[in-house]
Amino acid sequence: MTKIDLLIQNGRVVDPARGLDAVADIAIINNRIVDLPAEYEAAHVVDAAGCYVFPGLIDFHCHLFRAGSGVSVRPDYLLATGVTAAVDAGTAGCSNFEAFYASTVVPSQVRIKSYINMYGTGQSDYNIMDRFRVEDYRPQAIARMVDRYRDNILGLKIRMSEGVAENMEALDATIALAGELGVGVCVHVSKPLVPLNEIADRLRPGDIFCHVYQNVGIDNIFEADTGKVKQSIWKARERGVILDAANGKMNFNITCCKEAVAQGLWPDVVASDWLSDKYNYSPYTKNLMFILTKYLELGMPLQQALATVTATPARLMGMEGRIGTLAAGAYADVAIFKRVEKTVRHLDFDGTPFETHQLFIPQMVLSDGEFAFCQADFALV
Repeated sequence: MTKIDLLIQNGRVVDPARGLDAVADIAIINNRIVDLPAEYEAAHVVDAAGCYVFPGLIDFHCHLFRAGSGVSVRPDYLLATGVTAAVDAGTAGCSNFEAFYASTVVPSQVRIKSYINMYGTGQSDYNIMDRFRVEDYRPQAIARMVDRYRDNILGLKIRMSEGVAENMEALDATIALAGELGVGVCVHVSKPLVPLNEIADRLRPGDIFCHVYQNVGIDNIFEADTGKVKQSIWKARERGVILDAANGKMNFNITCCKEAVAQGLWPDVVASDWLSDKYNYSPYTKNLMFILTKYLELGMPLQQALATVTATPARLMGMEGRIGTLAAGAYADVAIFKRVEKTVRHLDFDGTPFETHQLFIPQMVLSDGEFAFCQADFALV
């Protein structure tokens, strides 16, 4: 007789990593998911009937350096929304990355990986611009941080935006250093001062083209004369560049998104871009599942949509099979949701409204096999 610590029964299990969408049981021993033994005794049983059972969600773009940045949120606030792993998108730079790692990555229950900002102090506050000048950046200091924290740092972050990095010299320097260090690049493309073709054409397989549905500044992803998605964007995707629809507030335009998905350009990753001025507030970036319902409303199948916040970011984090899945052997990161029909109002940066008609409400969240959140009326016996 095998003793298991927790059995989740009767829920609709959706696991894109395995192509699974069926009523199934999830067995957990300590902090790992296991195959359900033929004979077992469960210390705890959770009845998830009528609920969806997802892998713990992964927010691939948020800002979590709360101890050192005015723009950030506390990582473990994410647990109650169903998020059990996240990527900090370059809040810290080479001057303060070690402080970020010690104060945030190490003690947080949420699993965190990071991009390191090309600017020494990163994104420290709303009214302090992380202006990039090639003559001021410190490649040796960045290289030391990447070498020291290579298990955590996924790559280099550059914002190709008005008031930040205003010409291609900045991106060229970033890509050159990333190539030397053997890491990726995450490029913020909102409010650009250079054509997006020039950005997309430079990116390599695994690099992140972030805020793909933005529509501020001199350019977006469409050809001005035809309204078609630029060939440079399609070619970037074909060679393995990741299209990230990190939502934020100024970084998402519903009209742009509608037209892009009508042409077949769905995102590879959906992330929140949570900052401290908007987390848990609608109508922009209330939480990750709140954002994901926009894509479901536009016709994205549930398996494909859920993959953008589970299996795909897990692969990009180098943790495929360990997070973002409910397969045996994975860490026991589990998010149980109740789906309700409800009309919900969203807004984009232009103030254009968009309605969705469903919400996914967290009922219980397990992180590394521990109970991290539970609604008061769920799992009563």
